[in-house]
Amino acid sequence: MLQRIQQFLSVDDLWSVLGLVLIVTITQVVSKPAMALPLAFLLASGMLAVFWLASPAVRARNSERHPNSRVVFWGLIAVVSAVLASR
Repeated sequence: MLQRIQQFLSVDDLWSVLGLVLIVTITQVVSKPAMALPLAFLLASGMLAVFWLASPAVRARNSERHPNSRVVFWGLIAVVSAVLASR
């Protein structure tokens, strides 16, 4: 089972999710009044999409796992967050 998961996900994916949680948590704790949750997700997921797009080392480490799919995934999260934030 672990082998199957490692085939599709990497340590960089884990760090991305932890980074998302950290950024959203910080925006909720630090900003007064608290930033709207969709805006926090928009900020974090947009930063992750740019990170996966612009980081050659991370893209090279994950070349067999299709790093462009990570860019699309985080971009889609950002678009959904933007739609929710605009309501």
